Amino acid sequence: MEIFVLASGSKGNMTYVKENNFTFFIDAGITYSKMVAKMKAYGEDEQNVHTLFLTHEHQDHIAGLKTLLKQGQIKEVFLTKGTYQALSNEIKELLPQIYIIKADEDFFVKDMKVTPIMLSHDAFEPVGFIFINKEQKKVVLLTDTGYVDQSYIEPISDADLYILESNHDPKKLLNSSRPFSLKQRILGVTGHLSNDDAASIINKAVKSKKAVWIVAHISDDCNDIFDIEKAIVEHIDDPLKIEVLYASQESLAGIKI
Repeated sequence: MEIFVLASGSKGNMTYVKENNFTFFIDAGITYSKMVAKMKAYGEDEQNVHTLFLTHEHQDHIAGLKTLLKQGQIKEVFLTKGTYQALSNEIKELLPQIYIIKADEDFFVKDMKVTPIMLSHDAFEPVGFIFINKEQKKVVLLTDTGYVDQSYIEPISDADLYILESNHDPKKLLNSSRPFSLKQRILGVTGHLSNDDAASIINKAVKSKKAVWIVAHISDDCNDIFDIEKAIVEHIDDPLKIEVLYASQESLAGIKI
Protein backbone atom coordinates (compact mmCIF):
# COMPACT_ATOMS: atom_id res chain seq x y z
CA MET A 1 0.00 0.00 0.00
CA GLU A 2 1.23 3.50 -0.84
CA ILE A 3 -0.06 6.68 0.77
CA PHE A 4 0.20 10.12 -0.85
CA VAL A 5 -0.89 13.06 1.31
CA LEU A 6 -1.70 15.60 -1.38
CA ALA A 7 -2.49 18.35 1.12
CA SER A 8 -3.13 18.70 4.84
CA GLY A 9 -4.21 21.66 6.94
CA SER A 10 -6.83 24.39 7.15
CA LYS A 11 -6.19 25.36 3.50
CA GLY A 12 -7.15 21.93 2.19
CA ASN A 13 -7.03 18.19 2.85
CA MET A 14 -6.77 15.31 0.39
CA THR A 15 -5.09 11.91 0.46
CA TYR A 16 -4.52 9.38 -2.32
CA VAL A 17 -4.08 5.68 -1.54
CA LYS A 18 -2.76 3.09 -3.95
CA GLU A 19 -3.34 -0.58 -3.16
CA ASN A 20 -2.32 -2.81 -6.06
CA ASN A 21 -5.00 -2.14 -8.71
CA PHE A 22 -7.34 -0.38 -6.27
CA THR A 23 -6.87 3.36 -5.81
CA PHE A 24 -8.94 5.88 -3.90
CA PHE A 25 -9.09 9.43 -2.59
CA ILE A 26 -9.92 10.49 0.94
CA ASP A 27 -11.57 13.93 0.84
CA ALA A 28 -11.28 16.52 -1.92
CA GLY A 29 -10.31 19.71 -0.16
CA ILE A 30 -8.04 21.24 -2.81
CA THR A 31 -8.82 22.53 -6.27
CA TYR A 32 -9.08 20.01 -9.07
CA SER A 33 -6.20 21.64 -10.95
CA LYS A 34 -3.94 21.45 -7.90
CA MET A 35 -4.86 17.82 -7.35
CA VAL A 36 -4.09 16.95 -10.99
CA ALA A 37 -0.73 18.73 -10.80
CA LYS A 38 0.22 16.88 -7.62
CA MET A 39 -0.85 13.51 -9.04
CA LYS A 40 1.04 14.04 -12.29
CA ALA A 41 4.16 15.06 -10.32
CA TYR A 42 4.15 11.55 -8.86
CA GLY A 43 3.42 9.79 -12.14
CA GLU A 44 -0.12 8.97 -11.06
CA ASP A 45 -3.24 9.29 -13.21
CA GLU A 46 -6.27 10.76 -11.45
CA GLN A 47 -8.53 9.33 -14.15
CA ASN A 48 -7.84 5.85 -12.76
CA VAL A 49 -9.29 6.75 -9.36
CA HIS A 50 -12.95 5.77 -9.12
CA THR A 51 -13.55 5.66 -5.35
CA LEU A 52 -13.84 8.51 -2.85
CA PHE A 53 -14.20 8.48 0.93
CA LEU A 54 -15.39 11.63 2.70
CA THR A 55 -14.65 12.38 6.35
CA HIS A 56 -16.99 15.39 6.70
CA GLU A 57 -18.42 18.38 4.89
CA HIS A 58 -16.17 21.26 5.98
CA GLN A 59 -14.84 23.32 3.10
CA ASP A 60 -11.21 22.38 3.64
CA HIS A 61 -12.25 18.78 2.93
CA ILE A 62 -14.63 19.30 -0.01
CA ALA A 63 -13.43 22.49 -1.77
CA GLY A 64 -12.61 20.57 -4.95
CA LEU A 65 -15.44 18.06 -4.72
CA LYS A 66 -17.84 19.66 -7.21
CA THR A 67 -15.23 19.93 -9.94
CA LEU A 68 -13.92 16.44 -9.24
CA LEU A 69 -17.40 14.95 -9.56
CA LYS A 70 -18.02 16.84 -12.80
CA GLN A 71 -15.07 15.01 -14.41
CA GLY A 72 -17.02 11.76 -14.14
CA GLN A 73 -14.25 9.38 -13.08
CA ILE A 74 -15.52 8.98 -9.51
CA LYS A 75 -18.01 6.09 -9.58
CA GLU A 76 -18.64 5.56 -5.86
CA VAL A 77 -18.59 7.75 -2.77
CA PHE A 78 -18.60 6.53 0.83
CA LEU A 79 -19.90 9.01 3.41
CA THR A 80 -22.07 9.24 6.51
CA LYS A 81 -25.71 10.27 6.40
CA GLY A 82 -24.85 13.47 8.25
CA THR A 83 -22.17 14.40 5.73
CA TYR A 84 -24.50 13.65 2.83
CA GLN A 85 -27.28 15.81 4.25
CA ALA A 86 -24.84 18.68 4.86
CA LEU A 87 -23.71 18.81 1.22
CA SER A 88 -25.24 21.37 -1.12
CA ASN A 89 -27.99 20.29 -3.48
CA GLU A 90 -25.69 21.08 -6.39
CA ILE A 91 -23.13 18.58 -5.14
CA LYS A 92 -25.78 15.98 -4.28
CA GLU A 93 -27.02 16.07 -7.86
CA LEU A 94 -23.49 15.30 -9.10
CA LEU A 95 -22.89 12.36 -6.78
CA PRO A 96 -22.58 8.95 -8.47
CA GLN A 97 -23.34 5.73 -6.55
CA ILE A 98 -23.24 6.58 -2.84
CA TYR A 99 -22.83 4.29 0.14
CA ILE A 100 -23.99 5.54 3.52
CA ILE A 101 -21.60 4.39 6.20
CA LYS A 102 -21.78 4.42 10.01
CA ALA A 103 -19.11 4.65 12.67
CA ASP A 104 -17.98 1.27 14.02
CA GLU A 105 -19.61 -0.69 11.18
CA ASP A 106 -16.97 -2.48 9.06
CA PHE A 107 -17.35 -2.90 5.32
CA PHE A 108 -15.19 -4.08 2.43
CA VAL A 109 -14.26 -2.32 -0.80
CA LYS A 110 -12.43 -4.74 -3.07
CA ASP A 111 -10.11 -6.56 -0.63
CA MET A 112 -9.83 -3.56 1.69
CA LYS A 113 -11.50 -3.72 5.09
CA VAL A 114 -12.71 -0.28 6.14
CA THR A 115 -13.81 0.76 9.64
CA PRO A 116 -15.19 4.27 10.14
CA ILE A 117 -14.26 5.87 13.48
CA MET A 118 -16.57 8.32 15.23
CA LEU A 119 -14.96 11.72 15.72
CA SER A 120 -15.81 14.73 17.88
CA HIS A 121 -15.85 17.75 15.59
CA ASP A 122 -18.28 20.56 14.81
CA ALA A 123 -19.51 18.84 11.66
CA PHE A 124 -22.72 16.84 11.19
CA GLU A 125 -21.38 13.27 11.35
CA PRO A 126 -17.60 13.25 10.92
CA VAL A 127 -15.55 10.06 10.79
CA GLY A 128 -11.99 8.89 10.54
CA PHE A 129 -11.01 5.57 8.98
CA ILE A 130 -9.09 2.37 9.61
CA PHE A 131 -7.99 0.65 6.39
CA ILE A 132 -6.65 -2.93 6.45
CA ASN A 133 -5.57 -4.68 3.24
CA LYS A 134 -5.45 -8.42 2.60
CA GLU A 135 -1.80 -8.54 3.75
CA GLN A 136 -3.01 -7.07 7.06
CA LYS A 137 -1.23 -3.77 6.52
CA LYS A 138 -3.11 -1.19 8.56
CA VAL A 139 -3.55 2.57 8.03
CA VAL A 140 -5.38 4.88 10.43
CA LEU A 141 -6.57 8.31 9.27
CA LEU A 142 -7.76 10.48 12.13
CA THR A 143 -7.99 14.25 11.81
CA ASP A 144 -10.43 17.00 12.79
CA THR A 145 -11.45 15.90 16.25
CA GLY A 146 -11.37 17.46 19.70
CA TYR A 147 -10.56 14.17 21.35
CA VAL A 148 -10.35 10.45 20.67
CA ASP A 149 -12.53 8.25 22.83
CA GLN A 150 -10.52 5.70 24.82
CA SER A 151 -12.63 2.91 23.35
CA TYR A 152 -10.85 3.51 20.02
CA ILE A 153 -7.32 3.00 21.31
CA GLU A 154 -7.49 -0.75 20.88
CA PRO A 155 -9.02 -0.71 17.36
CA ILE A 156 -6.38 1.76 16.12
CA SER A 157 -3.50 0.03 17.91
CA ASP A 158 -0.42 -1.23 16.08
CA ALA A 159 -1.18 0.27 12.70
CA ASP A 160 1.65 0.43 10.21
CA LEU A 161 0.89 4.07 9.46
CA TYR A 162 -1.05 6.84 11.20
CA ILE A 163 -2.28 10.02 9.58
CA LEU A 164 -3.08 11.76 12.86
CA GLU A 165 -3.51 15.46 13.40
CA SER A 166 -1.33 17.41 15.80
CA ASN A 167 -2.98 20.74 15.23
CA HIS A 168 -1.73 23.26 17.75
CA ASP A 169 0.30 24.21 20.77
CA PRO A 170 -2.28 25.49 23.30
CA LYS A 171 -0.04 28.29 24.63
CA LYS A 172 0.67 29.59 21.14
CA LEU A 173 -3.01 29.38 20.29
CA LEU A 174 -4.07 31.31 23.40
CA ASN A 175 -1.41 33.95 22.80
CA SER A 176 -2.33 34.33 19.13
CA SER A 177 -4.35 37.19 17.64
CA ARG A 178 -7.20 34.85 16.72
CA PRO A 179 -10.68 35.76 18.02
CA PHE A 180 -11.41 34.27 21.44
CA SER A 181 -14.40 32.38 20.05
CA LEU A 182 -12.13 30.62 17.55
CA LYS A 183 -9.67 29.75 20.30
CA GLN A 184 -12.51 28.22 22.30
CA ARG A 185 -13.67 26.24 19.29
CA ILE A 186 -10.23 24.78 18.58
CA LEU A 187 -9.53 23.94 22.22
CA GLY A 188 -12.98 22.44 22.81
CA VAL A 189 -14.13 18.85 22.59
CA THR A 190 -15.39 19.42 19.03
CA GLY A 191 -12.24 21.21 17.87
CA HIS A 192 -8.76 19.85 17.11
CA LEU A 193 -6.14 17.72 18.84
CA SER A 194 -3.24 19.54 20.47
CA ASN A 195 0.34 18.29 20.22
CA ASP A 196 0.11 16.76 23.70
CA ASP A 197 -3.18 15.02 22.82
CA ALA A 198 -1.77 13.56 19.62
CA ALA A 199 1.49 12.35 21.14
CA SER A 200 -0.40 10.70 24.01
CA ILE A 201 -2.67 8.87 21.54
CA ILE A 202 0.32 7.64 19.52
CA ASN A 203 2.05 6.47 22.70
CA LYS A 204 -0.98 4.37 23.69
CA ALA A 205 -1.67 3.04 20.20
CA VAL A 206 1.85 2.03 19.09
CA LYS A 207 2.61 -1.08 21.10
CA SER A 208 4.30 -4.06 19.49
CA LYS A 209 5.86 -2.72 16.27
CA LYS A 210 7.34 0.47 14.87
CA ALA A 211 4.91 2.74 13.05
CA VAL A 212 5.03 5.72 10.71
CA TRP A 213 3.24 8.81 12.03
CA ILE A 214 2.35 11.36 9.39
CA VAL A 215 1.66 14.45 11.48
CA ALA A 216 -1.32 16.12 9.85
CA HIS A 217 -3.45 19.28 9.97
CA ILE A 218 -0.67 21.38 11.51
CA SER A 219 -1.63 24.99 12.27
CA ASP A 220 0.43 27.48 10.30
CA ASP A 221 0.59 30.12 13.03
CA CYS A 222 -0.10 28.24 16.29
CA ASN A 223 2.31 25.35 15.93
CA ASP A 224 5.71 24.32 14.61
CA ILE A 225 7.89 21.22 14.39
CA PHE A 226 9.79 22.13 17.57
CA ASP A 227 6.53 22.19 19.57
CA ILE A 228 5.44 18.86 18.08
CA GLU A 229 8.77 17.19 18.80
CA LYS A 230 8.75 18.57 22.35
CA ALA A 231 5.38 16.85 22.88
CA ILE A 232 6.73 13.62 21.38
CA VAL A 233 9.66 13.60 23.82
CA GLU A 234 7.38 14.38 26.77
CA HIS A 235 4.58 11.92 26.02
CA ILE A 236 6.00 9.00 24.03
CA ASP A 237 7.86 6.54 26.24
CA ASP A 238 10.09 5.37 23.37
CA PRO A 239 10.29 7.95 20.55
CA LEU A 240 12.24 5.40 18.48
CA LYS A 241 9.08 3.32 18.04
CA ILE A 242 7.80 5.84 15.50
CA GLU A 243 9.06 7.40 12.30
CA VAL A 244 7.71 10.94 12.13
CA LEU A 245 6.85 12.69 8.86
CA TYR A 246 5.17 16.06 8.48
CA ALA A 247 2.26 16.77 6.14
CA SER A 248 1.36 20.24 4.94
CA GLN A 249 0.20 21.95 1.78
CA GLU A 250 3.38 20.57 0.23
CA SER A 251 2.66 16.99 -0.76
CA LEU A 252 4.00 14.00 1.09
CA ALA A 253 4.19 11.21 -1.45
CA GLY A 254 4.66 7.54 -1.90
CA ILE A 255 4.94 6.31 1.69
CA LYS A 256 5.03 2.54 1.30
CA ILE A 257 3.98 0.11 4.02
